[in-house]
Amino acid sequence: MVSLVCRLARYVLISCIAGLAAVTPPTSSAEAQESVNVAFPAGQTGTTINGTIIGNEYIDYVLRARGGQTMSVALTVTGSNGFGSAFFNILPAGQDFGGPYIGSTDDDNRAEVVVPSDGDWAIRVYLMGNDRDTGKTVGFSIDVDISSGPSGSGTASPAPPADMLPEEDFFVVRLSSAGGHLNVRDAPSETGSLVGTIANGINVANVGGCTVTEGAQWCEVQAEGGGIRGWVAARFLALPGPAGGEATGGGNVVTIAGVPENDLLNVRNGPGTGYDIVGALGNDDRVVNLGCQPVDGGTWCEIEMLTDMRERGWINARYIAAQGNAPAQLPDAARVVRVQFNAGTSGTEFTDELGPGTSVTYVLGASAGQDLYFRLATDANGVSWRLYNPDGSLLDEGAPSKAYRGELWQTGDHKVEVINRAGGLQRFNVIFGIE
Repeated sequence: MVSLVCRLARYVLISCIAGLAAVTPPTSSAEAQESVNVAFPAGQTGTTINGTIIGNEYIDYVLRARGGQTMSVALTVTGSNGFGSAFFNILPAGQDFGGPYIGSTDDDNRAEVVVPSDGDWAIRVYLMGNDRDTGKTVGFSIDVDISSGPSGSGTASPAPPADMLPEEDFFVVRLSSAGGHLNVRDAPSETGSLVGTIANGINVANVGGCTVTEGAQWCEVQAEGGGIRGWVAARFLALPGPAGGEATGGGNVVTIAGVPENDLLNVRNGPGTGYDIVGALGNDDRVVNLGCQPVDGGTWCEIEMLTDMRERGWINARYIAAQGNAPAQLPDAARVVRVQFNAGTSGTEFTDELGPGTSVTYVLGASAGQDLYFRLATDANGVSWRLYNPDGSLLDEGAPSKAYRGELWQTGDHKVEVINRAGGLQRFNVIFGIE
């Protein structure tokens, strides 16, 4: 691995030893936030970056990678006049959240991640605690390597599709035609022999894993109930989580809400009120959503309780407060939605709507010292937001044109209330990030 030596200091641009990895110097001083483009020397799969960071600065080292490659990063503190509390995140370049690794939640400053998609990725170096607050200086060294296969195998392979399907235990067949059927083959290729078909909306088990062949992702699956088994193109499989009124796959943890006070929600052994009661749930109970389907003009979801016995049953979908990244749409009443990030990420985005004069409260657990990013995205007039601390005090408020970015000073559930004071149904997005 070739060493890349860079000197970073306040009001001094980056200089690098000639003949090593190419680095484009920023145009602003080091007191501002730095972005440094990094390219590996010819024939090399990695390099070493040496630098210095001061106080509340952060530096993004940006490099290009393909989806499916393995990125290995290790940070070592080389000197400090403080505690040496330097960390790094791996993020999509130009974003503050949504990356596969957050260093402040780890204890060894080492990461090995599979790159989610093709593009530019940033290794963001920053300080925390007393070193950040008192403007201490920390020197560091970063070893970074990108291999073509998992665990540094170095085996070259065609670039996988940008939107790879994550490995899950279950998927659902999702075709553009409601009455369509998905071809099942004996090999992960369009040239594989056809062994049968699986109808749209059917749940399938991931029995052999997923692979990339000739630039396309394929998964070996078996239809529910011990049905046909074989390879299918992953682009026709959906991730766990509902989508509108179609039959959907499941697997995401959801929260129960909207149950009348001093009452319980019946859990039944089938999708409808005519089935026997097999359990009960209350507001704020959390269950695993295994899939939803339309029933007599409504939607019912099969759930699995988070108990030792993992009991299963069916509930009406209107009592599910949040389903993955799409809150249940109840525009005629105030709602509470628990914000949860997917594993390995530090941000999420919701698409939602509110009726006139209604509101929704998003609840996000966070700790003092973490940095929160929130933005309300909408063109609607009359929609605004308020951010509350766990003790109920108002932290900030604003219109869609104003985003919040700042350090939190309390630990617990922070609440963001979005209010629609306009005269009609308004649609919007909310974006959360924690660092």
